[in-house]
Amino acid sequence: MDAQPADPAAIGMLLYRAHRLARAHANDAARPAGIELQHAGVLATVRAGGVRSQREVGAVLGVDKSTLVRIVDDLERRNLLRRRRSPSDRRAYELVITEEGERRLDEADALFGEAMTGLLKVFDDADRRRLHELLSRFVAQEDPSDG
Repeated sequence: MDAQPADPAAIGMLLYRAHRLARAHANDAARPAGIELQHAGVLATVRAGGVRSQREVGAVLGVDKSTLVRIVDDLERRNLLRRRRSPSDRRAYELVITEEGERRLDEADALFGEAMTGLLKVFDDADRRRLHELLSRFVAQEDPSDG
């Protein structure tokens, strides 16, 4: 007997539910560090270098301008990130992670990792490797130059 093909709509719904579950667990776990995934994404992108302007960070993360401004305002208010005028374009701002931002991001990364380890315990090592492989191939579609 042939197995029925998986329903693409059902797969989409499972991906959506998996995202919500992982995000909620990560944000709950990192609450002591005062950083959510959206904050961590911006801080990690800035820390990685190569991307300096708000516009570039938004493009890398796929975050719209108004959402990014809100996140950057929040990070700046909490002294985790600074805006400074770009020396090459006075109309643009560069984003710079602060020492406190570095410390909090490191703390949050460890807490995010613990949260994901807990969620992934339902899989053995081979399943986790396969899940990573499948998801990597799936998201590679976003940028054809990555695949």
